Formats: sequence, C-alpha cells, structure tokens
Amino acid sequence: MIRKITYLLMLSLMFSSAFAQQNPVAIKQGTQLDYKFFLYGQTVGIGMTVRSVTDSVLLDWNLRGMAFGSYLVSKEGFENGNKLNFIQPTPSAVLRLAPDETFAVISKAAFRLLKKDKKFVYNNTTYVLQDDKKLPPFKVGDHETDVLHVTGVEEHGELWILNDPDFPLICQMKNNPVGINFTIVAIR
Repeated sequence: MIRKITYLLMLSLMFSSAFAQQNPVAIKQGTQLDYKFFLYGQTVGIGMTVRSVTDSVLLDWNLRGMAFGSYLVSKEGFENGNKLNFIQPTPSAVLRLAPDETFAVISKAAFRLLKKDKKFVYNNTTYVLQDDKKLPPFKVGDHETDVLHVTGVEEHGELWILNDPDFPLICQMKNNPVGINFTIVAIR
C-alpha cells in the first residue's frame, strides 16, 4: 500500500513538473524580465518591468539599482514597427521610440509574417525561421520556453523570439552586427 502511494505521488510530481515546464510564458503588466547584456567585452545585468502592454509598451529598466529609466514603444511601433532601437538608455527619463521602432520585442506585424511566411524583415535584414528540433530546448532558468529562432540573411545576427503573438519578446540575441548581444535569464 505504501509503495502504491509512493509510486502515485512520484508520478504526480513528474507530471506536474512536466506540465509546469510546458506552460506558456505570458507577458503582462507587472512582468519582470532579467537580462544579461554583453556589450563590447563587458557583461551587464539589466532588469526590466513591463509597465504597460495595452496599446503601447512601456518598459522600465533598472541597472543594479543605480540607474533607471523607461523605453516607450508606441502603439504604431508595437503593431507595425520594422526596426530595433539600440540606443543607450537615458537615466531617469522615458525614451520615446519612433513610430517604426521597437525595443526588446518585434512588432506584431513582423511576428505574423514570421508565422505565415517563415521570415520577416527588420532593420533591412531578412530573418528566416530555423528548424531547431535537433537542438536542446531554449531555457529561461530551468524552464523550457517556446521560442522561434531566426537568423539574418544579409547580416549574421540571430534572435530567439517568444512564441506569443500578443508580446513577441526577444529572449536572446547573438552575433548582433552592432556588438550588443543579450539573453534573458528570468521571467517573473
């Protein structure tokens, strides 16, 4: 009897942990994002909090509690943007991006193109969806995360984008031609 209970308990724990790892990540107001940025030979941890996702996107950033500010992606940018903004954040200010720019996300239109055509264009670079079935799953912390991996054609950059049409968060960037690479380490 004790063996059966132990066995059932173990099965229950295995299924619940497998289910928890497969739950999709939902970015909403209040979600905290922890990134590691790799720029010009340095590693910098930057925390971000999603303050608004209704029409526009407001992201508050925090650098080790010493500096903070915000990025504002306009409604137009979030819907139809085709450029990533890499401008250095301005402490204690809200950086309002141009109507064709995004930060930390790709636009919803670009995401729709990626799902439909397996490619999209951003910053004059065509990004093509990769088949990563043979590679280890993308993880944020210990949790497998459903991402779409794209590589650039004209440039050799790579992006891992959260598979979420409502908030296509860029989880990782590698081989960025401007030298700014990053990866997400936590979503809370």
